[in-house]
Amino acid sequence: MTRCLVMGATGYLGSLLVPALVEAGHEVGALVRSPESADPLPVAVHTGDATDPEAVRAALAGVAVVYFLVHSLDRDDFADVDRRAATVLATEAAAAGVRQVVYVGGPRPTCDDVSEHLASRAEVGDILTHGRVPALALQASMIIGRGSASFDLLRTARLVPWVPVPRWTRNTSRPVAAADVVHYLLAAADLEHPVRGAFDVSGPEALSYLELIQRYARVTGLRVRLPVPAPVWSHRLAARLAGLVTPIPSSVAGPLFESLDHDLQPTDSDVTTVLPPPPGGPTTVDNAIRAACPPAEVPTTSDTPFVDEVVVTSTAGPDEVWRTVTGLGGPNGWHTIPLVWTFRGALDHLAGGVGLYRGRAPEITDGDVVDSWTVLHRDDTARTLVLRADMRMPGDTVLRMGVEVHGGRTRYRQTITFTPDGQAGRLYWQVQKPLHDIVFATMAHGIARSSSAEGPRAVAEALRDAASHVVARLR
Repeated sequence: MTRCLVMGATGYLGSLLVPALVEAGHEVGALVRSPESADPLPVAVHTGDATDPEAVRAALAGVAVVYFLVHSLDRDDFADVDRRAATVLATEAAAAGVRQVVYVGGPRPTCDDVSEHLASRAEVGDILTHGRVPALALQASMIIGRGSASFDLLRTARLVPWVPVPRWTRNTSRPVAAADVVHYLLAAADLEHPVRGAFDVSGPEALSYLELIQRYARVTGLRVRLPVPAPVWSHRLAARLAGLVTPIPSSVAGPLFESLDHDLQPTDSDVTTVLPPPPGGPTTVDNAIRAACPPAEVPTTSDTPFVDEVVVTSTAGPDEVWRTVTGLGGPNGWHTIPLVWTFRGALDHLAGGVGLYRGRAPEITDGDVVDSWTVLHRDDTARTLVLRADMRMPGDTVLRMGVEVHGGRTRYRQTITFTPDGQAGRLYWQVQKPLHDIVFATMAHGIARSSSAEGPRAVAEALRDAASHVVARLR
C-alpha cells in the first residue's frame, strides 16, 4: 500500500485515477479547491489551491507519491497559474520527503513556434523533473475517453455529414486510450525505485485529425464525413462553434485546437521502458473510441440463421495464409473482383452508411475496423478472424475466416452467416445471393492463391476457380 495524493482529483483524469488507486488498495488523499466538488470521492479530502504553499504542505504530510494533474486551461492566464502550482509542488514535495512525483503533460513538438498550451505543458514538466524529488512526466497527445475535452470535440463529427479541412487537420498524433493512461498512472504507485524524466504515452496508430474524425464516424456507424476545404477556418472560429455545440467552453477548445498546428509524434523515450504496458498491449484507436462512446452511438451485433461456407486448399503454409487473412482491407484489398467493394460501398454511402470508408490499423484486434467491417474476434493461436459487416442492410452479416491444417495441407475456411431482419432481410439474401456467391468465392480462392508466390495473376485465377466452384454447387 502506498500513500498517494492526487492534485486535480476532480478533473477528467483525476476522477478516473482516484477510484482506481482506492480499488488497488492505496491510501489516497485529494487536494481540491472546493470541498463540494469532492463529495463523490472516497478519499481524504484537503481543501486549498495548488498555488498555495501552506495548503500543499498540509496535504503532502506523510505522502509517498503525488500526482500532479492540475491544468488551468479554462483561465486566460493558465500558463502562469500552472507554472506557479508546479513550482510550489516541487518545493513542498522536497520538504515533505515525497518519494515520487507523477505528472501528465503533452508531447514536445520539435519546431520553434509551439502553441501556448503545449509550451505550458512542457514548462510544467521541466519544473517538476528538475526538482529535488524525482518526477515522472508522462507525455500524451490526445486522450480518448468518455468526458475528455478532446474526445467531446471529436464527437462534433456527428452533427453534420461534412467536415471543414483547414491545413492543421492533416497533422498527425498518436491518440491514447484513457484506460491506458490510468494504467500507467496506477503502475507508478508501485515503482520499486523513483524515476526521473519525461516519457511518451502513445497509442499504436499515427493518425491525422481528419483521419481520426473519419475513424470516429466509421466506428459509430456514420457515413464517411465529406471533407470541405476551409483555408480560412481559424482556431478561434472552431473554438467558438465548439463552445456552442459541446460542453467544452471556447476558452478550453481554443488552446486544444491550436495544439493541432503540430505533428504530435512520440520521441524515443517510451513509457514502457520504466512502466509495464497494459495487459494485452496498448488499446487500439477503434476500441478506445468504442469505449468512450455512449452505448447508443455504437452499432450492435447478433447471430445468424443463414450460413454459406467455402473451403479452399492452399499451396502456402498456414502462417502465410494467416498473414494474408489478418492483412485484409485497407491498401491490401480483399483479393476479390476489382472495384466490387467500391461499388457496394458507394451504394451504402448513398444510403447513409459507412461503405466508402477504407482503412485499418496496422495490426488489428477485437473491436478494430477494417474498411466496412468490424473485428469481433481475433485468435492467433486458432488462426481465426471474425468480422461483422457494418454496411446498411436488412439484417446482420458475420464473416468468419479460419486457417487449418488437414492431412498435411493448408485449408482456408470462410463462413458467411446472415441474420435477416424480417421479410425484407430474407428477400435481400435471396436477391443478392448469386453475386454474393461469386464475390466471396473469388475472395476465398484469392486469399489462398495470394498467400503463395503467384503474383498479380492470383485474382484472375481465383475468379476462374470461383466460377468453377459456384457452377459445381449448382449441379
